Amino acid sequence: MGKTSAFVRIDGPGGRAAHSGVTRGRAAGPVLVPGPSRLNPGLGEVEPHVMAWARRAGLLSPLTSGQAGRERQVAMAAHVWPWAAPARLTELARLTLWMFAVDDGSDAGPSPSTGVELEAMAGAVGGCGRAVPASAPPAVRVLGDIMPRVTGAMGAAWGDRFRRHLIAWIRTNQDMIRIRADHEVPTPEAYVSWRRVSGATGWCFDLIEYAQESELPAAIWFSPACRALREAAADVIGWTNDLFSVEKELLSGETTNLVLVLRHHHGLTLEEAIDETRLWHARRVAALRTATRDLYATALATDLTPAQLAAVSQYADGIHAWARGFLDFSLASARYHAPGG
Repeated sequence: MGKTSAFVRIDGPGGRAAHSGVTRGRAAGPVLVPGPSRLNPGLGEVEPHVMAWARRAGLLSPLTSGQAGRERQVAMAAHVWPWAAPARLTELARLTLWMFAVDDGSDAGPSPSTGVELEAMAGAVGGCGRAVPASAPPAVRVLGDIMPRVTGAMGAAWGDRFRRHLIAWIRTNQDMIRIRADHEVPTPEAYVSWRRVSGATGWCFDLIEYAQESELPAAIWFSPACRALREAAADVIGWTNDLFSVEKELLSGETTNLVLVLRHHHGLTLEEAIDETRLWHARRVAALRTATRDLYATALATDLTPAQLAAVSQYADGIHAWARGFLDFSLASARYHAPGG
């Protein structure tokens, strides 16, 4: 995606906020997402198996394996897909480790191979069954390995949207590299739309149906009520992440964070921007509750079978589990601790 007027360049001493040692505590403490905490009971069985697989596949080096273990990256899959059977949790955990590897690789900064590798990942997702070469980078090879097994459980339309959402997320990693290099700050309006993609929730929400072995009827997935549910949940999850990661991103000079976007464009102090982000977050939590009621009303007004109605209920439960599970993972993981914090 090329540069547009929705992004502005940071110039001068105001371009990067000073580090505040209290940011993480103030940002993380008041973040609230209702609902019970759940953890997939298969985690203990799946985690060591998936970590060993990632090392064998070359997805994790000795250094990044230690980081993944400290951050309990596999546990995120158990938090956000708490009802997946062990075999499916295994595939979901593999995709979760892959996602973190791609995210961390993009955060490491541009290199001559980064863009090529991201393009190869997009090709592995949309490659129409073409084999990934054995010489491809590990992040490409493992994706080529996982995708046929996961999409093989999906109907044609479901699989198409999953691939489309996954490719769109890969593209946002390319955006991140460009935005970081140009020191740009998106406008609040542009950021909200972009964050719904960069937060990975599009393709991860498609995997709720995979985890629960229950495909959502197309008439429901395309309904305004279901779209409102997905968007509200994506905002809650994305802005939860922004509140937890703001201190790390201040240290690294990132600009794609709602706290920093509001600080820049609304002329706020850092603490005011954190408070404003919490307020935006709380409003979207309320919108998520409203959207859930609207989804149930839409489902009851649609000619659905009992099994399809059950699929709608399971999907709504899965969306809420994702929002709450991501908060629980963020609270437990060392990923969002600033160095020395």
